[in-house]
Amino acid sequence: MNARYQLLFLLLLACSFSASAQGDTVRVAIPTDTLSADQQEGGISVQALAQYNKAINHINNNRPDSALVAFGKAIDAEPAFAKALYNRGATYLRLQRYPNAVIDFDAFIALSDTARQVHFYRARALHLLGEEAQAVDAYTKAIERDAHLEESYLYRAELYYRAGDLIECESDYSAAIRLNGKNAQAWHDRGTVRRMQSRFQPAADDYNQAIDLDPKMGIAYSNLGAVYRKMEKYDEALTEYNQAVRLDPGNALVINNRGYIHQLLGNYEKAEADFRKAIALDATYAYAHNNLAGALIKQKKYQDAIACAAEAIKLDPNYGYAYLNRGIAREMVRDIPGACADWEMASQMKIPGADAYRSGPCKY
Repeated sequence: MNARYQLLFLLLLACSFSASAQGDTVRVAIPTDTLSADQQEGGISVQALAQYNKAINHINNNRPDSALVAFGKAIDAEPAFAKALYNRGATYLRLQRYPNAVIDFDAFIALSDTARQVHFYRARALHLLGEEAQAVDAYTKAIERDAHLEESYLYRAELYYRAGDLIECESDYSAAIRLNGKNAQAWHDRGTVRRMQSRFQPAADDYNQAIDLDPKMGIAYSNLGAVYRKMEKYDEALTEYNQAVRLDPGNALVINNRGYIHQLLGNYEKAEADFRKAIALDATYAYAHNNLAGALIKQKKYQDAIACAAEAIKLDPNYGYAYLNRGIAREMVRDIPGACADWEMASQMKIPGADAYRSGPCKY
């Protein structure tokens, strides 16, 4: 893009899809417009040029609000002043005034669709405004214009992900990776898309690549552990969760998930310890309370298991597996009516196995 159309230090947002998926802020250095006060352009009045150059000076001195005023005066003097519209739109984007940015970018495109980057900036404004379908189209146009390709693919992938289009989402992550194979986040995010498609080995390969590029990416170890659990590679899963916990010892979700692997391996005391740690970090974590109930049942600590499952139900009254576990613990202490009532609730919630429990003692 011609440097005359570009603006200094526009703030853009980077996407990321981790377990909760999104975003760090990055600063992109963009060269400033180089038009000086004594330059003339065909059809542009001296008054408009003077205000325009005043605006550029404000930008260079980090005074974006003052720049908006000067850009506005330039446009008032020359409504078809394309560069002023473009740079005012970029300033609006920098100030997070997204509707104004879109209006100015659209006006610029209608006058002079010659700047490759404008479609990317317009896409960012639409994306951050929440106009996701229009943002997808704008990112597509930016890609066609060869503008900010890696970022355009990554941001469009984010929107495809949110729309549930995992095929297009994966395709965009793959395109971004071809452009920059050193982007650990892109590898990780493609792995997450593949995991959601139950393509566990390709997902594991992507998470491993992300870890090779960024050994401190804790979420990659955690998600790799989840993939190995799905593949029933429990020892490998435990190794990855151990590393995830070392990197993020205050993450209740990761510690809970490691506890679940301990439980699958029959390490019930270690499972109990992890579930209690997760609860200590987040007392409202219903899954950890129910998982603790399961570990206690395995250790024949039935009264404690009843209390833990009850706490999970208190936190989430629609948590069917907690009813199932409490029913199991109640049966073991001979509270058959209570067990049957819990299994009935679990059955209504279509929890697998609930009907099988009800078919035994609840028949009589």
